[in-house]
Amino acid sequence: MIRRTPPLFLWALYAVLLIATAIMCLSVSSAGAQDSAEMTNASCLECHNADILTLSPEDLAGQVEVDASALPKVRPLFVTGELNLAINEKRFAEGVHADITCIGCHKGISEVPHKQRLAPVDCRECHDDAVESVKKSAHGVGAKAVGCVGCHDVHYGKGKDSYEAKFQRQACVDCHKAYGRDLVKGHTRLYEAKLHLGLDCMLCHAGKEPGVHNIPAAKTKSAGCESCHSKNTILATTKTPGGGNFLSPEMLNADVAKKYGYVVGANRIPLLDTIIVLAFFAPFALPLFHGGLRFITRRKEPVELPEEKILLHPFTERLWHWVQAFAIVMLIITGVIIHWSEHFPGMFAWAVRWHNIFGWVAVIAFIVWLLYNLLTMRIKHYIPSKEDLTKGVFKQAKFYSYGIFKHEPHPYAPSEDNKFNPLQKLSYLQFQGFLLPILLISGLLYMYPQYFKGVINAIGGMQVLAIVHIILGGLFAAFLVAHIYLATTGETIGENFKAIITGRGLASHHEEHGKDDHRHV
Repeated sequence: MIRRTPPLFLWALYAVLLIATAIMCLSVSSAGAQDSAEMTNASCLECHNADILTLSPEDLAGQVEVDASALPKVRPLFVTGELNLAINEKRFAEGVHADITCIGCHKGISEVPHKQRLAPVDCRECHDDAVESVKKSAHGVGAKAVGCVGCHDVHYGKGKDSYEAKFQRQACVDCHKAYGRDLVKGHTRLYEAKLHLGLDCMLCHAGKEPGVHNIPAAKTKSAGCESCHSKNTILATTKTPGGGNFLSPEMLNADVAKKYGYVVGANRIPLLDTIIVLAFFAPFALPLFHGGLRFITRRKEPVELPEEKILLHPFTERLWHWVQAFAIVMLIITGVIIHWSEHFPGMFAWAVRWHNIFGWVAVIAFIVWLLYNLLTMRIKHYIPSKEDLTKGVFKQAKFYSYGIFKHEPHPYAPSEDNKFNPLQKLSYLQFQGFLLPILLISGLLYMYPQYFKGVINAIGGMQVLAIVHIILGGLFAAFLVAHIYLATTGETIGENFKAIITGRGLASHHEEHGKDDHRHV
């Protein structure tokens, strides 16, 4: 068999075909690479402009490679910004992401049209620290955790400073409302919730690190009451300088008063505080000096007491006395904690709650005292007579300041019809009948300012009301110390205490008191 060599032109044609095929492959490869390289923002904006919003669902489906699965029924909430297919090129160019290409965030796009369902954008690639902070915060916990697009206008964002400026109260309210979270219900345990909800949320919900990404979970106490209700309040835009004159009459945190009005525990008058503290400790001089002198001049022989007892304090009076006494003691303790809360960390909310409770106890006790004494006419025990005012006061004062050390007879022994001496009548009438009602009324105004705005404004505002309330509280604290000590000046040190517990006291008569048989110690 004779083998023939193909003509030369066939070899040439074959070579041309091979070269053409290679060129076509290189061209296709180069074209593919060019498509990927030419995927610029302009390429995306050819479709993602305002015109895309006018297309029908059928036309939209023709713009992309439609997935077999249906579109998601629930789109993520985009509260701060917008979530649509149209991008405003000018606004995008002014945003913080202007230097990033669309495919820099929307991965998986190499050509257009692209798939209908893109992979979710992973903000962690650029904002890893922020994403981790959010996951640990209140916004990253639970089934309704907020994604980045819940707060950030990612296409037109202006940057960190702009977002933090926006996150004031209204931004929080709008976002929580959009996510179905009731702010009022979430703060039912907060004292005067509606009043506090008017403040900037970040005042209380700031985390250990600054910024909205670090808002702690609800069960985490990020800011205690003392954060605002103390002289070092975070409500202050300027810090109170330390080392100043403690007698300065200026209000601490004056900028707080100017911006927020009166804030319990934050606004004080150092001079007034000093006077109140001194007034409280001044009566302690009675047991120290007066009591010390009584001890030095005490009788050495045994004391003989009369056997007869008389009813000085009926059961109703005793019950009222001890209830009111306990209420006042608790009001003083809790009032101190409220006013100087920075010295009692973590106790402000407890003190406010119990101060209000015992305030109402004191109100009820006073009403019981007033009605009981008016209906039974025992109010006469508190009314000084003309003789009491002209002579009795001086006679009783002389006994306390001189006669008691000489064991002189008590000028006014208690009886069933006249159980108080002239000085007791004046002090009890002043404190129980006059100052206590003012203290209680000021406390009620203090407790419910939203209902008594007209009255509070008429007397000069919350600051004036607070000054009145605090001064009266200090006076009652001082009176309590003096009252307890003077109760020891009866026939014996403990006789008056026994009488207010059992109701019965010694039947001593004025004419029976003599220097030789007086029982006073």
